Amino acid sequence: MASSDVQSDESLYPIAVLIDELRNEDVQLRLNSIKKLSTIALALGVERTRSELIPFLTDTIYDEDEVLLALAEQLGTFTQLVGGDSYVHVLLPPLESLAQVEETIVRDKAVESLRTLAPQHSTTDLETYFVPTVKRLAQGDWFTSRTSASGLISVCYARVSNHVKGELRQLFKNLCQDDTPMVRRAAASKLGEFAKVVEPEYLRQELVPLFNNLANDEQDSVRLLAIEAGIAMAGLFRHEDLEQQMMQTLRAATEDKSWRVRYVVADKLVELQKAVGQEITKNDLVTAYCSLLKDPEAEVRAAAASKLKDFSNNLPTDTREQIIMSQILPCVKDLVGDMNQHVKSALASVIMGLAPILGKDNTMEHLLPLFLNQLKDDFPEVRLNIISNLDCINEVIGVRQLSQSLLPAIVELASDAKWRVRLGIIEYMPLLAGQLGSEFFDEKLSSLCMSWLTDHVFAIREAATNNLKKLVEKFGRDWAQNTVIPKVIQLARDQNYLYRMTCLFAINVLAEPCGQDVTQRMMLPTVITLGSDAVANVRFNVAKTLQRIYPAIDQNTLASHVKPCLEKLCQDSDHDVQHFANEALEKILETHLSLNNHDKEDPTQTLMSSNSVALEELAEFLDPQGRLDLKSLALQTLISLTASKEGRHLILASPNTDSNTSLLSRVCHLIFEDVQESVRFDALLFLINLTSDSELSILNCKQTSILSDFWLQLLKRCVQDRQYEHADAGCKLLSNVTSRAITVDQLNDFTEYLDKGYPSWFDDLIRAFSTIDYNLKKNNLDYLSAILVNLTQLKTIRERLRNEEHLKRLLCFTDHTHSTIRRGSVACILKNCCFDHESHEQLVHQIGNNDDFICALLLPLSVATADELTEEENDQVPIDLQYLPSNKQLEPDRDIQLILLETILLLCATKSVREYLRSKQIYYILRQYHQQPNLDFACNRTCERIIQILIGDEDYNVETDNLMELNIPHDLREKFHEIDRKEEEANKTEE
Repeated sequence: MASSDVQSDESLYPIAVLIDELRNEDVQLRLNSIKKLSTIALALGVERTRSELIPFLTDTIYDEDEVLLALAEQLGTFTQLVGGDSYVHVLLPPLESLAQVEETIVRDKAVESLRTLAPQHSTTDLETYFVPTVKRLAQGDWFTSRTSASGLISVCYARVSNHVKGELRQLFKNLCQDDTPMVRRAAASKLGEFAKVVEPEYLRQELVPLFNNLANDEQDSVRLLAIEAGIAMAGLFRHEDLEQQMMQTLRAATEDKSWRVRYVVADKLVELQKAVGQEITKNDLVTAYCSLLKDPEAEVRAAAASKLKDFSNNLPTDTREQIIMSQILPCVKDLVGDMNQHVKSALASVIMGLAPILGKDNTMEHLLPLFLNQLKDDFPEVRLNIISNLDCINEVIGVRQLSQSLLPAIVELASDAKWRVRLGIIEYMPLLAGQLGSEFFDEKLSSLCMSWLTDHVFAIREAATNNLKKLVEKFGRDWAQNTVIPKVIQLARDQNYLYRMTCLFAINVLAEPCGQDVTQRMMLPTVITLGSDAVANVRFNVAKTLQRIYPAIDQNTLASHVKPCLEKLCQDSDHDVQHFANEALEKILETHLSLNNHDKEDPTQTLMSSNSVALEELAEFLDPQGRLDLKSLALQTLISLTASKEGRHLILASPNTDSNTSLLSRVCHLIFEDVQESVRFDALLFLINLTSDSELSILNCKQTSILSDFWLQLLKRCVQDRQYEHADAGCKLLSNVTSRAITVDQLNDFTEYLDKGYPSWFDDLIRAFSTIDYNLKKNNLDYLSAILVNLTQLKTIRERLRNEEHLKRLLCFTDHTHSTIRRGSVACILKNCCFDHESHEQLVHQIGNNDDFICALLLPLSVATADELTEEENDQVPIDLQYLPSNKQLEPDRDIQLILLETILLLCATKSVREYLRSKQIYYILRQYHQQPNLDFACNRTCERIIQILIGDEDYNVETDNLMELNIPHDLREKFHEIDRKEEEANKTEE
């Protein structure tokens, strides 16, 4: 009985945690708990979620608004967690409660979730559960519940019986006639939606009277929502029925005493026009529109003015021109002189759209004077809106008709005090240029475009340079070199460094459209000259400009002018100048090398024929202070040499006459001392390739002089310098060095060498590896784990890992979210640590918390346990392996799976650990793993061996606690090996 009670208490653990967290004083903790509801529901299972979790949530809804909001959102996605569509109705009670709270945003989210759940109900469940919920809300004492009900009636109406439909229509009618304005407002907002699902006869008999009542409500907030609904309803009637049913009310809305209602009519007028058809538009809406254009409220006039073009386009074709000329245009003329700038601005943005409708003669006679008046308007937004729509009038009468008025307006806008206005006119300059032609542009506007290059606002100067590019593309290269480029080059001599930088920005964008000849002849000399500018900002922009324009420069000019300039900037006293110069030079040289490589012989064959003499010659170019292009080419040649086994042997076998000038020593100096980032990386890449040969060890080569401090300094850079940009490459090199053809004695010497010169190396390495995002240059340091794998061949390193509590910092990296290199290496480290039989108990009991070590091995091999294991089985396994969700992923790499299984098998050698593993019921986890489809043969066999050990009876006659120490006769050992071989052959045959 006691045992049963304990199991019951443990099965209630998730709901108990939820209750505790929801009662916590910390709002954030309560919010986090609500956001984890889906996880808790998975842990509980669908039956307990329905019977325990949902009732608890229903009974305890009282919290901060943000917690309730999160709950309302979560419940809308809970269908599958409560058992699917058949049980979706159990989610209604908590959402019903949330739909009645005072905070509007919570109610709206609850209604949204209820609307999502409604289609998931069967027809029977809809009438049994959902409709009663709607009724209770609609008949609630508080207005909050009734407002929520308004949004739910339409989503269930279409699928219920006729009798229930009648009840729902009556409920909606009651809501529309409610005493509380907030309820009527909610009902009015959903009237259009409800009208779309109601049968046509009830639409006319019941909903139209509701619309008329709401449209005449005493509250303007209700009336304006009713008008929006009415416009939606108008599209549901035939045009002949519309006049009788609704037009009188809609017509009256254009003269409503509230400007807010009239504003809605003006804003939705085009939609209403499309709904009612051309006849009603001609008879009623034109008059209403003219009334709105003359409205006493500026907001209404502005809304109506913004619809001028669309409204006019939708007028009946046969009478369109006559209606505009006789009724609409007089109102428009009055608006041109309106006192409100927003009205005039709205009109200016659309008025030119009348030109294509009215034709050339009417435009010339009636519209052109209006355009000219607006171009002289006091408000810059009005003038800007006219200019931005010049393409409309250009199609009808040509823009030259406006040219004399355009020029003063453009000049005035170009010097407006508001920089955003100046920016706006710049954007329309290419359009004007195309319409006015180069001759008029040069005469009137060219100087204006150049003046923007010296504006005091950077955004204007930047836009001006892009404007020049578009103008050059429109007018051609000849125009550019005669008109634009001479004026741009003059800026290079300006005393203000900002304008000198603007010169460079202009050259950046002009190089491409101007072509190679103009760029080299006219612009490149200016850029080279600015490379000696006194201001560092100008100099590093020279480097950026050269990097940008080099595709437009031929190879000879690059070599004779561009490279010397960049090499000089690489030695600049300013670090930013150096950085951008190095970046530019690297990009240019990379392109140059790729072009030249097609014409070169295979460097490996050439160098192999001349033996080590060629290496000595190449080594001379590997000087940190030497020429960059020669260093880069020498390193590229050496890297290509390391691609072959013979090349690697040649390098390691070359004589070492002088340790300071040997090839490898020079390469090591480049890694730490060269100023060019690309050179440092190529030097590292050369050593990585060189040490990748499984038959060679650089620690055995004759040039051991590099060991004096190179490896120590490289490790320091990788684990101490968080800004080291090549930390990953350095770690890969150290991994190669400690793994390739190296003996245990050499490893011992290597670690003693590190201990002597860098006592804290091991602590720093573990810290760097176990700290996520440790390297600030986005190096992931995964290969540090590979170094550790190599070093854990030494018993002293394994002891250091266990005894200094470093191992527990590595356990989390067996998780599938980390890289394959990191996961695999950490698995190997754990396996290596298990070779020490005497440390097994320490590993499973003292590394981290109780079960951390075994969980680190089993979690990657685990799949979902929430549904696959019974509650009793879940409660018996370690807590980190309990109730794993259905989306739990198995370790994808089969080699890592095998390493983890072999590690567990090693642990099974110790009797006390076997008993511990049995007590933790890891058999359940391994049983699930063993049932996985397409399991690898080696993994399957290793898993079966572990299971056989764990489920077998313990032989107490065995004197040793360590099965690895058992003395197995030679004949039996051979027999076992033969069985293994046959199993492997049989498996290969099946595959």
